[in-house]
Amino acid sequence: MSAIAFLAADPDGYALIDLRDQHTGNSLQPVSSVSREELAGFVAETEARHSPRWAMLRTTPWMQPLAAAGVFLAKAYILSLAQRILHRSPLSAKALDDFNLEPPPQGREWANQDALFSAPVTGESLPELIAMYLAQRDALPQEPDARRRLELLIHAESVGAVIACEMEAAGLPWDEPGHRALLREQLGERVSEYGRPPKLAAKAQQLAEALGSPGLNPDSPQELLRALHKAGFAVGSVRAWELEQIKHPLITEVLEYKKLSRLASTHGDAWLDQWVENGRFHPHYVLGTVISGRWAASGGGALQLPHSIRQVVRAPAGSTFVVADGRQLEPRILAAISHDQQLQKAGQQDDLYQWLLDAKLVASRDEAKLGMLSVIYGGGGGASGSVGAALTRGFPTAMRFVEQAAQAGEQGGGVRSFLGRGCPPADEQWLQAQRATSDEASQRAADSAARARGRFTRNFVVQATAAEWALVWMGHARHLIHQAGWSRSCRQVFFVHDEIVFECPTELAGQLRELIRHAAMLAGRSLFGQASPRFPVSVAISGNYADAK
Repeated sequence: MSAIAFLAADPDGYALIDLRDQHTGNSLQPVSSVSREELAGFVAETEARHSPRWAMLRTTPWMQPLAAAGVFLAKAYILSLAQRILHRSPLSAKALDDFNLEPPPQGREWANQDALFSAPVTGESLPELIAMYLAQRDALPQEPDARRRLELLIHAESVGAVIACEMEAAGLPWDEPGHRALLREQLGERVSEYGRPPKLAAKAQQLAEALGSPGLNPDSPQELLRALHKAGFAVGSVRAWELEQIKHPLITEVLEYKKLSRLASTHGDAWLDQWVENGRFHPHYVLGTVISGRWAASGGGALQLPHSIRQVVRAPAGSTFVVADGRQLEPRILAAISHDQQLQKAGQQDDLYQWLLDAKLVASRDEAKLGMLSVIYGGGGGASGSVGAALTRGFPTAMRFVEQAAQAGEQGGGVRSFLGRGCPPADEQWLQAQRATSDEASQRAADSAARARGRFTRNFVVQATAAEWALVWMGHARHLIHQAGWSRSCRQVFFVHDEIVFECPTELAGQLRELIRHAAMLAGRSLFGQASPRFPVSVAISGNYADAK
């Protein structure tokens, strides 16, 4: 018997838990009123006896105390995330209103116990919760395969939200003294929040003199651009990727300054004070706000840790990191969703790029990678364009698939991921701009906007499905770790796009590596069935995150 447990606010106390048969809706026990002190124990006991799917409006405020207490929930149903998915999905049988996902907290608001057990948010009474759940069930499509896909997406997204809370509670191990030492070495002594550290200030002065612009503020893009023009550099912007194309000692100095300035502003002493506590970095992950399904992070720059900072991400003594990421993920995803037989054949290989090389479709591994990314993401000319043309001839079905997605976007239409996450059609303002082309300039602008939207939808069908695979991969890995009895000792502590970082005892690292690889295989089969491409993952074991990259 499958059970579902609704977790809602108690208007006369803290929490109400209503356990029901998931198929019939019949109550399995009287509704329980639980105090905040009893919550973790009651939920753990219910999980052990019934293993229900836990339905809650949001993870906040419930998952924070549960994660802090180490309570494991095998299954979840987060109604706010489900509402967003069903609202946008073209597979939905009925139109549902969108849900305004709650803004993430600023900093670690639940770092202390008082915040952990603050009063629940309003608007999630038990009757409202059940009514919302029933409306969502009613909006699922009747066609079995479409229904299976959307249910898998909702369940994977919900477990992903639980994992996000568990990672926030666990934190990523961080060598705070090592980080402070790095700042002193590269920036000099700590200064006030709005001042430049000594070494950065000296570099700013040197840069102003070298560019012949006294008083230059190199942190101002406008001032720096004018100074570069004055010095004879015809650059269009001061973005690093553009400056890196110029080989000149002065530009090297500019790039070095920008690197140090970014270190000071994004991972300086103030950042350490706010985000690292007791040797752990506790970022707040946000789900459901990025249209492709990728995760975001609120503050802390969790998803953009530069390599220079990763060296201070160190596992405690006796532990190590197991870092895994999907190899050649996008081409394998494209093989699965397009049903291109030749690309599926390539996707069955452990090294897809080597297969392309052996098939003489490309001349090198670099060409294979750049060419494949070009056809997926709509790259232009140059070497990648010519290789992309060869791959288009080799994989015509896959290329038609992404071209159709691009055409839909260019015409203002919507597309969806494999499981049904929707990229909505263009809004009326965009469509009006496409129609109102009274002169050459407005026509060029409309054409440019159409091409940009086409590139986005072309990208979306692959990237959103890759995000789904990553969610299911994490869910399987978490389940297998729990089955092995390692939930307390092996924890996922970081996630970015298609890379997962676990912390575990050193002696378990080898076994965990094989478990993660097995989870990747299960993720492919969960999405695509027995005909799934291979999804090999690269796994590195290291006590230092930087060494695993």
